[in-house]
Amino acid sequence: MNNNTLAQLNLSALNELSDEVVANYIGGEAYESLGEPDITLYEGTNYSGRGKGFNASIGAAPYNLVSKNKYMSHHPRYCTRKLPEQSNLVSFTLEDIFSPLDGGIVTDVTITLDYINDLKPNKFKDVIAIANFTKDFLLNYPIPSGLYEVLNRDLTQQLLADPKLKLSPVLESLSINLDVSPKIIPFEFNTTNTRTPSGDINDIVSFELEDILLPVRGSSVTDVKVSFDFIDGIESSEFRDVIPIATYIENFLTNYSNPDDSFEVINSNLADALLDDYDQELSSVLDSLIVNLDVEPGTIPFEFNTITTRTSNSEAQDIVSLKLENIQLQVENSEVADVTINLDYTNGLDPALFADVIAIANNVKDYLTNYPNNPNDFLEVINRNLTEKLFSSSSLELGSLLDSLSVELDVSPKIIPFEFNSTTTRTASGQVNDIVSFQLEDILLPIDGTSITDVAVSLDYIDGINNSGFKDVTLIANKITDFLTNYSEPNSSFERVNGNLTNSLFGDCSLGLSSVLNSLTITLDVSPGTIPFPFNSTVTATPSNIIDISCQQYGIC
Repeated sequence: MNNNTLAQLNLSALNELSDEVVANYIGGEAYESLGEPDITLYEGTNYSGRGKGFNASIGAAPYNLVSKNKYMSHHPRYCTRKLPEQSNLVSFTLEDIFSPLDGGIVTDVTITLDYINDLKPNKFKDVIAIANFTKDFLLNYPIPSGLYEVLNRDLTQQLLADPKLKLSPVLESLSINLDVSPKIIPFEFNTTNTRTPSGDINDIVSFELEDILLPVRGSSVTDVKVSFDFIDGIESSEFRDVIPIATYIENFLTNYSNPDDSFEVINSNLADALLDDYDQELSSVLDSLIVNLDVEPGTIPFEFNTITTRTSNSEAQDIVSLKLENIQLQVENSEVADVTINLDYTNGLDPALFADVIAIANNVKDYLTNYPNNPNDFLEVINRNLTEKLFSSSSLELGSLLDSLSVELDVSPKIIPFEFNSTTTRTASGQVNDIVSFQLEDILLPIDGTSITDVAVSLDYIDGINNSGFKDVTLIANKITDFLTNYSEPNSSFERVNGNLTNSLFGDCSLGLSSVLNSLTITLDVSPGTIPFPFNSTVTATPSNIIDISCQQYGIC
C-alpha cells in the first residue's frame, strides 16, 4: 500500500459504511477484490455507513460486504493490504513398509509435498490416496535386486506421473526419504530423492556408523554420520556402494596415526581422504560430502560434534557444535537452559587454528550464571548479549576465525509454561538474526471429529531488530490455542486450518507481528486419527505485502 492509497483510505469514507461489515472472509479465505487498489478488510473490523461510499473512496473496487455476525466472532480485528505470502509443506511418514527388493526390505517412508506458494486450500491433495499408492508401489516393485536409490527415483517419478493423483500441477517439488532397516546394508542408511514436475532430480544418500573407537586423546568413541549430495540428475549407474565406503571410514579412524590431533583436524583429514584418495572417485559424482563426528563426552566433557563439508571443487566449510546442559540462568526467574553453541568457521581455515571449545564453554557458563545485566531481560536479549560477549572476548579471538556464531537457549518450562528456545546468530561484522521457537502440546482441534495436534511455532525476526521489538510468546500461544480449540469449520483440512491460523496471527494488530518478522512458520503435527499415520502441515508466511493500519492512528480496529 503506497502513501496515495493510504490517503484514499480515510475515516470519512469508512464512516459511510452501513452496519458492521467486513470483506468476504469465509472459512479463513479472503477473496481478492476485482479492482485496484488491492485492499482486504477482515472480519471483526467495525465500520458504519454505505458500501458504495467505501468503494468510491478506494477507486470503486467492487467488494461484496457481509455482516460480521454471520461468521466467526473470535477472529481478531485487523486490516491489511493483502494476505501474507504462504509456502506450504505437507509431510507424513509410513512406518515398516515392506518391499521385495533384495529378498525383502523394511523401510520407513517419509513423503514431503512442497506445494506451489499461495495455493488455494481446495487444491491440496488427499494424503491417504498418496500413501496407498506408495505402499502399493513398494510392495509390488517388479525389480528383484538393485539400489535403494533407484527404487526411490522410480517411486517419485510414478507419483508425479499418476493421472489420478495429479500432483504435478500443484507441487514445486516432491521429496521421499527411504529409511531402510539394516540388512544387506548393515548400518543405518537412508536415501532422499527430490523431484520437480519439470524433471529436475536431486539425490542425497546418508548413513551412520556407531561407536567407532578413535585412538586419540587416550581413546574416544564417536558416531560417524556421512551424507553424499550427488550431482543433480546424475545417471543411476553412478551411485556408489556405501558398504566399502563405510569400511574405508572405519579403517581410517580406528587406525588414525596422530593421537594428538583435534577432532576437527581428524574430520577434515577424513573428508579430504574420501574425496581425494578413495578409489571410487567420489569427487566426480558429488556436489558435496558432509562428515559429522559426534563424539561422546570424555576429554571434552560435554556433547560435541564437528561437521565438515567438502565440495567437488575443494571448497571447505567447518562447523563445530557443543551443548551444555542444565545451566542455571542468573535472572529474575532462575530459568534452567540447555545451551547449544555453533561455530561456523571461515571457509578454508586450517582446522589446527580452531578455538578451544572448553574455553568457550567456560565463558558461556560464567556469563549466564553471573548475568551482569537486567535480571528481567527477555531470554532473547540475554542470548544477544551472550553472543556479543563471546565475539568481543580478547582471550577467545573468535572474530578473526568465524563467519558466524549461533547460540540456542533451550529453556525448561517455568514462567513460559511450554517448550521455548531462542537462537541468536551473529556474524563477525556485527549482523544479528534472531529466531524464537516454541511448542504447544496436545491441542484439541475440533475437526475430523476431534484431532489432537502439537503446534510448533517459529518467529524469524527482522535482522538487527531493536530489543524492544521482541514479542510476548505467551500472548501469541494463547491466541493460537484459542483459535484452534474454537475453530468453527469442522470439515476443514489441516492444511487449511494452518493457513488460516498464520493469516490470523499476521493480521492481528494487537500482536503486531507483521512489522517485526521476516517470516512466521507454524507446523501442526497431528496425532494419527482420521489420517492413520504421522502427519504434519507446515506453513511459512512472509509479511512482505502486509501493512498494519494502526488502531490508534486510524481508529478502525
